[in-house]
Amino acid sequence: MVSKYAWGAGALAWMYRQLGRSSRAGSKGFSGCLTLLQAWIYEYFPSLRINRAAPQTVAQGDPLARRWEGPVHGGGPSEVPRRLDHYRRLLDGFTADHVDWLPFGAHPGRAVPRSLYRGVIRIYDVTEAYDPSRTLRQFGYRQVIPDPPIRPSRVSRPAVGTYRVVFGADLDQLWRSRGQLINLDAYSTPFDYTGSVDPEYLKWYTLRTHPCIVPPRDGEQQEVALLTYEMVSFYVFPLLVNFIYNILYYCGMIY
Repeated sequence: MVSKYAWGAGALAWMYRQLGRSSRAGSKGFSGCLTLLQAWIYEYFPSLRINRAAPQTVAQGDPLARRWEGPVHGGGPSEVPRRLDHYRRLLDGFTADHVDWLPFGAHPGRAVPRSLYRGVIRIYDVTEAYDPSRTLRQFGYRQVIPDPPIRPSRVSRPAVGTYRVVFGADLDQLWRSRGQLINLDAYSTPFDYTGSVDPEYLKWYTLRTHPCIVPPRDGEQQEVALLTYEMVSFYVFPLLVNFIYNILYYCGMIY
């Protein structure tokens, strides 16, 4: 029966949980499929690719991450703080032109209908929400204000540094049946230009995000104004939430 388990969805649920834990103050590590996370970054952000290399061709059935094989030239641990600051400032300066919104083709939702599933995904006692309405641009549609988030029925902290999330039985049944796929046309309209969003979405998101990752240095003025279409550091993390699914699918890890 092991070959019939949803290992792809399980790896994705585990990564979602670990991304949440590693974002907390005091966190010093991350566990999960980092090769998957790196492959996602290289697919969507050309300027972050290894040596700015073009993807390599891989044979059918080979892991998609092999597209990005190549030599990595780096220093030791002393280089980490400098690189961390570099990449944070790079992300803060991103515009929509820095993002490849549709690396898997113009209509990924048609190519992989299961990626339009809305509900929860699970591995062992880890259950995480999966909601494509929050990443419509990755399906070739304009982003609008999404549905309310999928909320757990109970959350607890059994020990320091851990937490437990419990979703209702109805969502658990959706997971078992994979029974709910969203209709993109009921949410929005196709792109009129790459990465387009509804103006009301920008206003909505501005109230729920930080415009920059890097705090201002001593004596440095930092503009904190209404987010515009060109400021896309706030696009970066919502991108992750659904389209790792497509990487898993094309790797043959989702059935």
